[in-house]
Amino acid sequence: MPKIKIIDETTGEVTDIECVGYNLQFVESTGNGVIQKIRALNNGKYGYKHWIKNDFYRPIAQKIKDKYKEKFEEFTMINLDKILFIEDTEYIGDELKRSDEIMWIKKANKQLEEVTGYKFIIESREFWVERISNEQVVALIYSCLRQIENGYKIREPDLVGWKEVIGTLGYGWETTKSEIPNLLDGFNMNDFKMLRKADKQVGFFDSKEKYYEQG
Repeated sequence: MPKIKIIDETTGEVTDIECVGYNLQFVESTGNGVIQKIRALNNGKYGYKHWIKNDFYRPIAQKIKDKYKEKFEEFTMINLDKILFIEDTEYIGDELKRSDEIMWIKKANKQLEEVTGYKFIIESREFWVERISNEQVVALIYSCLRQIENGYKIREPDLVGWKEVIGTLGYGWETTKSEIPNLLDGFNMNDFKMLRKADKQVGFFDSKEKYYEQG
């Protein structure tokens, strides 16, 4: 577990803070007054109904970036440390209609960016993430990353999830209960174990272990 240690060099007093994540801001005594930021907000409460899920989604996003950075030059400009992943843990959807959004990306507002240093927020809904397949999770994160343009702004996709996603997975890929192809190679079940909670009911279509046993 990380521990933040603050030492008063005048008095020698030491303050220890045990934590699972942190967002430190400080002004250097010899600097020009600009607030410096060190952040590692990985897992914790965010507001009254959201949880920070960087621990869950960032490793998957890293694999996607590494896979496509040669194909898409803009992927090389994506700084994953500037993306805050949050998940709505209170939302309840309609399993029959399945028409609402599961995951999306937005630009962080100016105040949040100034305070935390995050430029983008990828928000998801736990209700749906726990009911879709691992392949759909990968495709959703991929689709969000494709919206980052030049590392600092958001653009709209050409189609729902981009042309290549539609061509590979078919229409309705984000809500279907049917099996869909693997968008990326190199994933295994360990990449998704934190998303599948043992105390929550899992449908028969939620886990596709056979695709990842070879990963």
